[in-house]
Amino acid sequence: MTKIAVIGAGPGGMATAMRLAAAGYQVSIYEAADRVGGRMRGLELGPYQFDTGPTILQVPHLYEQLFQDCGLRFADYVRLIRLDPNTRIRFWDGTHLDLSSNLPAFKAQLAQFGPGLPAAFERWYAEHLRKEVVGYGPYLGTPVRSPLGYLRPKEVAAALPFRPWESLYTHFERFFPDERLVYAMGYQAKYLGMHPTACSSVFSLVTFLEFHYGIWHPEGGFRALARGLARAAEDLGVQIHLGRPVHQVLVEGGRATGLLLADGERVAADAVLVNADFGHAVQHLLPAQARGPYTDRWLERKEFSCSTFMLYLGVNRRWEHLPHHQLYLSAHIRRHDPLWARSAVLDEEDPSFYVCNPTIVDPANAPPGHSTLFVLVPIPNLRYPVDWAARKGPYRELILRQLAKLGYDGVENHIVAEHCYTAETWRDEHRTYLGSVFNLIHSWNQLGPLRPHIRHRGARGLYWIGGAVHPGSGLMTILEAAKSAAHFIGEDVPAPKPIPTGALQEAGH
Repeated sequence: MTKIAVIGAGPGGMATAMRLAAAGYQVSIYEAADRVGGRMRGLELGPYQFDTGPTILQVPHLYEQLFQDCGLRFADYVRLIRLDPNTRIRFWDGTHLDLSSNLPAFKAQLAQFGPGLPAAFERWYAEHLRKEVVGYGPYLGTPVRSPLGYLRPKEVAAALPFRPWESLYTHFERFFPDERLVYAMGYQAKYLGMHPTACSSVFSLVTFLEFHYGIWHPEGGFRALARGLARAAEDLGVQIHLGRPVHQVLVEGGRATGLLLADGERVAADAVLVNADFGHAVQHLLPAQARGPYTDRWLERKEFSCSTFMLYLGVNRRWEHLPHHQLYLSAHIRRHDPLWARSAVLDEEDPSFYVCNPTIVDPANAPPGHSTLFVLVPIPNLRYPVDWAARKGPYRELILRQLAKLGYDGVENHIVAEHCYTAETWRDEHRTYLGSVFNLIHSWNQLGPLRPHIRHRGARGLYWIGGAVHPGSGLMTILEAAKSAAHFIGEDVPAPKPIPTGALQEAGH
């Protein structure tokens, strides 16, 4: 039987393993940690349980399609809770806007910002109903092509009316003259570790998808989503080996032939899929002769995203009146100079930040009457050094004071358990290159086919899955990448039966 070895039990590795196992491959996953999930594996502090990676689930039918393609039912493994509002945005002037998939209620809010804004939103929404058809399938839902492969006349003609050359900021400014709304509608650029002025307008589609399909939370947290993916993979025959770190990918004659584990065991495979941070993996998991173009100099020339300062707080009270997702946008977000726009400056005056308050919909993560809070602040990656030994304590105090701006007054008086991440934590505990949690940024010269290919360019039979490759970072895009990874492996190492890649369009073949 054809054997596939997967390094890492992150969501991309497990989703690809599911598709491959359903096609008849013998798939084994080797995970260094003691649990599945990668950065999504979670954290416990006594009775408090935290998600440590994504906290926003979009486009739930992608998960349903993955399971359906593999002959399973998603609902048998994971239960999703729909959130309303999707996200509350609080602005630098004290006003706020609740982004919601309840469109009449959302338009009523917009009317308070200006009488013409509900109609402007309707025009924007109608445009994006068309943009989803034109943009999602050919660019996100099919395997990556060569750069020239994206110049098909029919697709180019269909995309031009949407002005893909604009920045996300300029795109929203055309519809919404109020700068608060520009940043509220474009905040999803932060999912990419980017600023709306430096991000292509193609990503307005992400904003639309959240309005159209809602934002969801897996019951039990994203830890439960990771466990659900693992159970499904195992039900399909995947073997998941926990606590088995990989020392190196074995490459012979220019082809990946298996893995050398940290304990010295050698694992033979017909193909290897790497679900580890790209920058770390090319430096530490590949033999020098198999790195291909991804040299240290290549890494140095590429632009990586910001990192994040994280506070995981177990607190002895609840905030039932506050929403699940909140984002504070400081006036400093309006700064467009390059270092600020890249979050390469440590804002020690009035940083923007995000808070997740999941206990209001998922109370099992804390004792009765208690809560868990997940606080995220964009900070410079390790290419822009910060003396975290000296700055960590004062920065924590600043962020705790900032929390009052989102309604968490006096939170420091209620903390029972606490854990903090800096960029160094992401590098050291999660082996994330430069602590860049959103991986390679999605600038024009690092979009789509200009990102590393799923097929490794330094050895045959070696493949990548994760935020560095097409179509990019985020759970939604990584699920699409899993579909593509299974497609490429199926082309190169024929499957015992057809690869279950769902509705892969002809454009990707």
